[in-house]
Amino acid sequence: MTAFRFFAFLPVAASVGLLAAPLLAQAHPGQSTPPHVGMHGDHGPGDMPPPFPPGVTLTDAQKAQVHTIFKQAHEDMKAQHEKLKALRDKIRTELSAEGDLNRSLLTDLTRQESELHAQEAQARLATQEKLHDVLTPDQRRQANATMEKIRSLHEQLDAIMGHPPEDGPPPAP
Repeated sequence: MTAFRFFAFLPVAASVGLLAAPLLAQAHPGQSTPPHVGMHGDHGPGDMPPPFPPGVTLTDAQKAQVHTIFKQAHEDMKAQHEKLKALRDKIRTELSAEGDLNRSLLTDLTRQESELHAQEAQARLATQEKLHDVLTPDQRRQANATMEKIRSLHEQLDAIMGHPPEDGPPPAP
């Protein structure tokens, strides 16, 4: 019985340790990592990944341009998401209405939803084009070389580890 309690206690102790580790790290600021550093490096505000691969150094003017591009894109996407939410609410209301469904209205609402998705995709592409134009040709070459190395590493990892089965739980490590 004592061994069972001990083994039942181990996962609880490990969980508490994992939860307390970040708090302890912040208690010693000289020895901790920066607040926005994640598994893949420093991601900046909101823990978003950087727009360019590691090793591409931007000038202050380029950083200001990137900031402006992202700020505008965020505002545009926020408006798109509000429109999408309103459409989904209308669809939900129509589907929950008593009596016969107004199928023509539902068809029109889903068409509008599809158009909004297409507009979002176009807006993302426009943002990527603007980010592309911020870089100099040398920076683009450097970014492409780094991305090719990253792709190669991912392919090597996939070859070693394989993909998890689609119809079951992933294999244990």
